[in-house]
Amino acid sequence: MAERTGHRIFTLFAVPLLVVVPLGLALLLNRSFPGRTFFRAVYFAPYVLGVAVIGLLWRFLLDANLGLVNRIAGVLGLPADTPWVTSTPWAWVSLVGVTVWWTSGFNAVIYLAGLQDIPQELYEAAKVDGASTWERFRHVTLPGLRPVLLFVITTTVLASANVFGQSFLITQGAPGTETRTVVWFIVEEGLRDNDAGRAAAMSIVFALMLAVVSIANFRLFRYRED
Repeated sequence: MAERTGHRIFTLFAVPLLVVVPLGLALLLNRSFPGRTFFRAVYFAPYVLGVAVIGLLWRFLLDANLGLVNRIAGVLGLPADTPWVTSTPWAWVSLVGVTVWWTSGFNAVIYLAGLQDIPQELYEAAKVDGASTWERFRHVTLPGLRPVLLFVITTTVLASANVFGQSFLITQGAPGTETRTVVWFIVEEGLRDNDAGRAAAMSIVFALMLAVVSIANFRLFRYRED
């Protein structure tokens, strides 16, 4: 089923990026430099926009004929006719890229809060012991962020599994039904095909699957902490 495959493709690529990219941004924005508050606001700003605004905006920007993205690509000497929303793998690149751009700010703010809770004395002690930057990140930052990582990974997996608006508005399921997701399929069963019973049953099964994934994630992090 295309919906199931599409769901897995999106989650497989979106989740790692939405965990790693915001962490990198948070590490950069946690440093002291001029304009830090401004850049924090800039990175978080897209998240305050609704999915309808994001979807329609990027549907226009990624249009193969009139979109600004292909126009800029042409100016830079790159292919100017890339079918960003009508052909794979470009449709998936578009969906994942837009989602990462849109929601990275939220995860970055969560990471920033976690970074500021790590005692600076630990970093100073690590420096005294001769720990490198990577060693301080591995042995101080990551352990200190374990609860935050658990929250970010769990919520990101759940959000990616429930994606609907981006594919509905940006790619409109194209090509064919390749970029339709599980939630889209459930909505069609309940509303278009008027089969509320089957849609409800699928929703319950889907919710139970996500609950199992969340529990497994919590147990995994608890095991690592022990």
